[in-house]
Amino acid sequence: MIENPPDSSSRGNSDPESGHSPLSGQQKMREAILATACGGMSIALSTVLSLFTLIHMPQGGSLTPASMLPIIFCALAFGPSWGMSIGAVYGVLQYIINPLASNWASFILDYPVAFGMLGLAGFFAAARMTRVNEKNILRRIGLISLPRILMAVFLAMAGRTVCHVLSGVVFYAEYAGDQNPWIYSLLYNGTYMLPEMAITCILLLPLASVFRSRRT
Repeated sequence: MIENPPDSSSRGNSDPESGHSPLSGQQKMREAILATACGGMSIALSTVLSLFTLIHMPQGGSLTPASMLPIIFCALAFGPSWGMSIGAVYGVLQYIINPLASNWASFILDYPVAFGMLGLAGFFAAARMTRVNEKNILRRIGLISLPRILMAVFLAMAGRTVCHVLSGVVFYAEYAGDQNPWIYSLLYNGTYMLPEMAITCILLLPLASVFRSRRT
């Protein structure tokens, strides 16, 4: 008896992120709706939090009460693609609220690209199929171990910091005076980015623990 060959249409259709079959059309639609709604709320919340500055730097940048947390949360809930897109939109809105750029190139690097880097946290999100099966997006963060959350926050903040440091060296080197522009830019941006990272971790880790305990 001759066996029927495997259906060629199923080859190469596995989800590279989850290792399982791809999402159905209904699942994709639901994810898009959830990500869009969560993204909009995260942008709004981050924008409000960014208005309360704890430290305001003279040449741009500020320490806020965890204004990056909602964007990072979105990336952990929906993955890097959605996280970077939402972060980029938030970055553009930040420029509209408080425009500070020496030219179009510094605008791109300091706003949509820099804040888009917050979406890098999504690379530490739970596997795609696993998080999609969790319909409560608040509980999706409970799918991630605490060490992975720490690494996610570090990568997100490091990505944003690198963009700001490069911008400082390329576009604002005159503010360094006699100092090495790389050292000046790193110290300048680290002044508010390191505390911002610490505040985000301090708030995000207990939140993850709460939703992990609720799942169990």
